Amino acid sequence: MHRLLTAAAVGQVVGLLGWIDALFIPFLLAAPLVTGAVAGSKRVPYPLVAVFWASAGICMLWTDWLVNREDVLFHLATAVVMPLLAGAGWLATRGLARRRVPSAA
Repeated sequence: MHRLLTAAAVGQVVGLLGWIDALFIPFLLAAPLVTGAVAGSKRVPYPLVAVFWASAGICMLWTDWLVNREDVLFHLATAVVMPLLAGAGWLATRGLARRRVPSAA
């Protein structure tokens, strides 16, 4: 439980990167894939990755609602899509790790 709460708290901080315009699109699309792939290769459990990215999306939702009062549905969608993208990266590396054949020495 402690690890999930930590992932959620860090996601709230990382979600603030969505306010940097130059990082917004890479943050939404590439960062979840890359972090999911890295987490999968390091055997980090997927629920931690999913909570992290869902929390980042929720951070973008509440901060944009607080400041601009708009794009709430868009950010709600990002809170769902980003964990799914991270899951795709996670599954890709976990699948590759299972396919590796030990080399004969």
